[in-house]
Amino acid sequence: MKNTIPFRIRLSRFITNRYAYRTQPNYLCELVAFGLLVLTAILPLFALAHAMAARR
Repeated sequence: MKNTIPFRIRLSRFITNRYAYRTQPNYLCELVAFGLLVLTAILPLFALAHAMAARR
């Protein structure tokens, strides 16, 4: 019997169901992801400030 549901959709459902139906959520992974986003947003500002200060 061949599976007709594409792998991408099965993977998406697995991740969604696993996240939605867990009993004790773990917020550490979300905190790390948020920290990476903030760092990614702020790092170019520091690089620009350093480049402008070095140009003087």
